Amino acid sequence: MRCLAGVQPGTVRPMATAQALTADDEGFHSPGPEEQWSDSLYFGGGDGQGTAFYSRIGRRPNEGRVEGALGIWLADGRFVLAFGRDADRDEIASGPVAYECGLPFELWRVRVDGVGRAFARAEDVAVARDEFEEVELGGELRFCAWTEPFSFASGLTDGVATRHYEQPGSIAGVLEVGGERVPLAGAGMRDHSWGVRDWQGVPYWRWFGMLIDPENFLLINNVGTADGGETAGGCLMSGGTLAPIVACETDSELDPELGCQRRFTARARDDLGRDAVLEGEAVSVAPLRQRRDGRLTHVNEGLTRLRWDGREGWGISEYLMQADAADG
Repeated sequence: MRCLAGVQPGTVRPMATAQALTADDEGFHSPGPEEQWSDSLYFGGGDGQGTAFYSRIGRRPNEGRVEGALGIWLADGRFVLAFGRDADRDEIASGPVAYECGLPFELWRVRVDGVGRAFARAEDVAVARDEFEEVELGGELRFCAWTEPFSFASGLTDGVATRHYEQPGSIAGVLEVGGERVPLAGAGMRDHSWGVRDWQGVPYWRWFGMLIDPENFLLINNVGTADGGETAGGCLMSGGTLAPIVACETDSELDPELGCQRRFTARARDDLGRDAVLEGEAVSVAPLRQRRDGRLTHVNEGLTRLRWDGREGWGISEYLMQADAADG
């Protein structure tokens, strides 16, 4: 494992799945033989005042395609959704988004260019899907990493891209939505994962993250297993000391109509014995869908008000669940 930048030796607890990385890992990898083998890069973040975004580019070379997705929460309550699909390529770009590596593991550019659908609120993606305004999108954000990349035990099975690393950092720039310039400066996350990605291959997962500064951030996930159990993953950086999450229990309140997250309390413990309680209220949730071979998976992306250790902030929570569980 690579040591975290700016952190003194001895303050980094080894991550459970840490693996040596090189600059080549910042690009697309050579695919495995599986049909659903995928290579996925993600960037997301916000300004802590109601403007936030997520973006993802996923390459599926054995299916001959690459996909790009973008979601933007605007401070006035609107939500913009954009998606595109292209033939397989080496360039890390598809549809409305393109990623450019300026310096491996340190600096990236997120470029936006395309057309999106602006909904009055994020929930309208599901309940008023035909009520949107088509808007031109543009702009550029720059991501500067706070740390070297790290990995941790995510709890995901072979069904969802078990090779991965993440980085928190600062993100800043200007997005353009329907001719309006939207400045954004704040904290964000990036993720790179590769391997088989079967959206229907895991019963559920819950992911939360709160980023304060380079010495204080919390990432938590719970993942359901096929035998009815649950695993915990993530990491806690507190006071400059990083350690993996080894246990977590989450109480969730779901929307009675949409089945998406509305409130949650996650109680976690890292392998240094430190406890963390993260409370969240998802104030704007985009209920997204993944379909394949007659199966339906709900992926709910929520702009979330967060509280942790006396601090308050904003972040993104993600709840994935299969249709039978979500509808039940």
